[in-house]
Amino acid sequence: MDGDFAPLPELVKLRQKYGFLFVVDDVNSGNDRVMSATDIFKAHGTLVCGENGGGAADLFGCENEIDISVGTLSKAVGCQGGFVACNTRWKRLIQSRGRSFIFSTTLPVPVVASVYDAMGECLKLKSAWGRERWRPGSGGIRSPRSVIWDNVQYFASLTKLNITSPIISVVIGSEEEVLKASRHLLRSGFLVTPIRPPLVPRNSCRLRITLSAAHSSDDIK
Repeated sequence: MDGDFAPLPELVKLRQKYGFLFVVDDVNSGNDRVMSATDIFKAHGTLVCGENGGGAADLFGCENEIDISVGTLSKAVGCQGGFVACNTRWKRLIQSRGRSFIFSTTLPVPVVASVYDAMGECLKLKSAWGRERWRPGSGGIRSPRSVIWDNVQYFASLTKLNITSPIISVVIGSEEEVLKASRHLLRSGFLVTPIRPPLVPRNSCRLRITLSAAHSSDDIK
């Protein structure tokens, strides 16, 4: 919910020592359940975090230490559904024993085709940006991911908040206060979601700001 990261490097060291199953979930925020060493939560990292857009594990350079990676296709990919990336052994186990998989209906073919095309376009764009790096004053096109993270740094410099991701949680207090703040922002042209119980404890309601590549410096100011 707060856009923070699990301490993946430290957890990798524990995994190397104890050999537990290591699952990274780039979909959920972790506030709705206890985080364990085998079940790590971070919000919406796919195509946003890491040099290759591979999520939290890519950001911390520990992809080879992850047994199972779970992500969403409904955020940066712009489609529907989600994915589980794993080896053949875990794939077969999930297909035969995973209740949420067994009792779910498969995604429609048009949705799967959209995901395939969207990911293909992302790979093409990454290749193009990799060949022609953007430099200030060059007139070139910057990757959306680099713009997002520049916006994160700019927001942090303006607010002096210690933020580490494009999802920023600003605690307001009561439900009345957070709704008032959200409505004020909406009238000013900004859709900022108010987060209330039961998602967060009482009197810790917050505004959830999500920065994107579409936000300009003036928007952030």
